[in-house]
Amino acid sequence: MEQAKVPRELALLAREACEAQPHEVEGALERVLAGLCGLLGATNAYWIGAIRDRDAARSDPMVGWRAREVFHLHDRERNLRDSREVVARFHAGQVDPSTVAHVRRAGRTRAHLRPELVPDPEWEASWLPHEFLRPRGVHDQLVGACSVAPGHESYLGLVRGRGDRKFGARDRDQLLAFLELSTAFHRRLLVFRGLAGERPLTERERDVLRLLVTDASEKEIGRELGIGARTVHQHALAVYEKLGVRGRLGLLSRLLSGAPRSPE
Repeated sequence: MEQAKVPRELALLAREACEAQPHEVEGALERVLAGLCGLLGATNAYWIGAIRDRDAARSDPMVGWRAREVFHLHDRERNLRDSREVVARFHAGQVDPSTVAHVRRAGRTRAHLRPELVPDPEWEASWLPHEFLRPRGVHDQLVGACSVAPGHESYLGLVRGRGDRKFGARDRDQLLAFLELSTAFHRRLLVFRGLAGERPLTERERDVLRLLVTDASEKEIGRELGIGARTVHQHALAVYEKLGVRGRLGLLSRLLSGAPRSPE
């Protein structure tokens, strides 16, 4: 898609996301999802952070790709609960053809309409639309992925409900344009969510990371999280080790650069 054809509002949304400071990344994600819903006429939007397990079996239909973090714009609790169940089924081998088609295109930034990934008969035979999507009011999806680095991808999904028009080529091209313009933001987001290393952060380590990028001391972080300063320090050391940085300054530098840790 030529740069001249990118709507001004879409380019501005991407620029603002890329300019977000480390402590603003979480809020920037919410603004991105809300902005895309408004610009592309979606009823809800979500983000998925995915990493590839290089030790996955060759028979794995997902070729090692695993969704590690999920965030929904609306109705977060219910959608997160449902997403975890879907991911658990994926990990158990109950994948759907559209997801398999998407991950097999990994390695480049992309956006696809569902019919471009899998034909209607194959989609209708899958458990996902009948057991999860349509009962929850989702009748069409547009999904794109930003290839941040080998083994690291950041997905954006937009949904529409019953009675809404289906997503078309223009919507797909605009989502792709946004993804291409906002690569720096997606890199930072994966770091902020603890997905930029070879080993994902634990939930508590992610909590500590989100406060390490503020000016709070380890003692203040402990009070915020209800744990001791010594425990905070141990979690902080684990965060630094997993992300391959030295201390808080290294962490801030990594967040600003957004570069995932290279496999050793």
